[in-house]
Order: sequence, then structure tokens, then C-alpha cells
Amino acid sequence: MIIFALSLIASMTISLCPVYARTADQNTYDRYMRTGLEQMKSGDFEKARDSFEQALDYDDTTSNGHLNLGIAYYRLRDDRHAEWELNRALEINPKEVMAYAFLGELYYRKDDLETAASYLEKAVALNTSSTSLRARLDRIRREQKAEKDFNRDITGHFLTKYEGRQKIETGRIVLRILEDAYSDVGRELIYYPDLEIQVILYSGQQFKEVTDAPGWSGGLYDGKIRLPIGGITKESPGLRKLLYHEYTHAVVRAITPRCPTWLNEGLAQYFEGRQIDSHQKQILQKIVRAGKVPSLKKLEGSFTGLASNQAHNAYLISLSAVRYLIDSYGIFRVKGILDELARGADTGNSLSRTIGISSEEFERGWKMSLE
Repeated sequence: MIIFALSLIASMTISLCPVYARTADQNTYDRYMRTGLEQMKSGDFEKARDSFEQALDYDDTTSNGHLNLGIAYYRLRDDRHAEWELNRALEINPKEVMAYAFLGELYYRKDDLETAASYLEKAVALNTSSTSLRARLDRIRREQKAEKDFNRDITGHFLTKYEGRQKIETGRIVLRILEDAYSDVGRELIYYPDLEIQVILYSGQQFKEVTDAPGWSGGLYDGKIRLPIGGITKESPGLRKLLYHEYTHAVVRAITPRCPTWLNEGLAQYFEGRQIDSHQKQILQKIVRAGKVPSLKKLEGSFTGLASNQAHNAYLISLSAVRYLIDSYGIFRVKGILDELARGADTGNSLSRTIGISSEEFERGWKMSLE
């Protein structure tokens, strides 16, 4: 969901009138808009919100200005103001495709799939050539179909959805473990999300149909925790590991949506309690001797498209790097890195500002530790 939303942000531009027609106020409006877009792209949504509000002080009649401000509010999870601004954009320009798209995302986040789909349908109708909008609408429709008869359990921190009354105990088991994760991960990262986290339990077939996740995936976090669970009647170590893993992704996303995948997946494995055994150490040493240890820069993007053996190595390398980071500098430094990323710093600057050495020096030390 967020990846889709960020891709929409990245593609946005502001419409400018010819130079000869500009007034001083319009030029100031354009300047604040450009600044806000740059701030949004860097992940500083609070400053972006302020810039867009200042732009609208100079010209309150543009749909684009209200659209951008609505998106900034959406990213800040201020849904009431986001909805107002997005609807204001549509009042000015009823063909504002991205306003419909983000209203769809807003209602999707509220778990109102029917309303979300209706807004996405309007966006697709206005932009029939957009494959990303069509794919998003198709995904929401698949979720509607799969989840139409699901039950719900709610605690103070989680909303769990599952199919069939026979799975009530499964849902309760999952909630108990997630509440443990909420305490344990929160204590180490000194961070407790204050927003309800949705958890959806599917059959194996439903999980495959809804998510299109690779075959090697045991679970998924895409703004909601999605798990292929069937036949569970009691807690198991494997279930606990899986839930801690996916919950960690939810926490990281709550802190910053800009976390590199190696750090995100390494942390998820760390909190699930995964160790590097002797066989895996041999694999790492073999990769080192062959000179095939990738730079962490190459592991910042998604692992979703990797083949099973490639994914296995990427996860192992990520765990190794994160364990070295925690063993050398402490878990509190990791939270510092996440905070720097949230403020808009790139991965290299986040590392150097937090641990006091460059990312290149950190990577050299980590690779030496593998030998």
C-alpha cells in the first residue's frame, strides 16, 4: 500500500502557468509547492505539510495544492484533514485522478474495502492506461472476495480477521503472541505504535490469491500483517517466530517507511530470535572467499523478486549485518538509525550520524567479521 502511495508521490509535478502571466503571489505559491514536493520525496511529511499550507495561503484555488496537502496529511495519518483536502481538490477539479486514488488508500487503511474500491474505480475510469491503479484495484477486489465472511477480534493494539468460527481460538492465540511482541520489541526499540495494526489470517490458497507473494514467503507485511495459517490449535515456536518477524516489520514501518530492506529484514530475524548456526557460518565464509558478498547498498531494495536460493542468501546476509551492528554498537543505535531515516537522511548518513563511522567503514568491519 505505502509503496504504491510513494510511487504516486514520486510521479507528481505541479502545473505552472507561462512566465509572463505570473504574479508575485503565484511565484511564491510555486516556490512553496516545489519545496513541499522535495520534502515529501525525502520523507519529511511534517515540513511538506507546512510548505503546502503556506502555498495555499497565496493561492487557495488550485486542486493541485489541496491534493498535495491531502497527501501530506495522509502520510502523517491525519485522516480527517487528509479526507477534507482530497475532497476539496475534487471540488475544484472533479477529474483529479490522484485525489480519488489517495481517498481509496485512506479508506483501505480504515479497512473499508468497499469504499476504497469505489474510489479506485473512479481513478481507473479517469486513467484507463494506468497499470498501477488497475493492479491496486484488482488487489483490493481480491481482498474483498477473500475476506467478505471473515470474523474480527480486537485488542487495544491489534485487529485480527479470520474465516470461520472454528478459527476463533487460532485468532486468540495469534493475538496473545502479538501482544507479547508489542511489549518485547517495544521495550528494546523504545517504541510502541499507537495505531491499530491489522492482522489477517488466510488459508494457504487465499494467501496466494490475495498477495501474489513468492512461494518461499511464510508471511507478508504490506501495511497489514498477512499470514497463511490453517489448522493451528495451539501455540508453537514456529508461529511465535513468524508473528514476531512480521510484527517487527510493522514497527519499523511505523517509525519510517524508508528503511533499507537489509536492515528491515535483519531486524525482523533478530527479533524472531534467529541465530546464525555453524552451517550458515560456513555458507557466509564461502561467499566471502569467493568475493561475492554484495554491498549493503545492493540489498536496499525489495527481496520479493528473488529466487528461493537468492532470497535465502539475502536474508542470511541481512541477519549477519544487523547482528554485527547490534553486537558492535547496541540495539539503541539501531533505533537511532531508524530515527535518522525518518528525518529524511539516506542510509549512509543515518549510519554515520548514529555510529560515528562511515557506511563504508562499517561495511568493511562487518565483512572482516565474516572471515
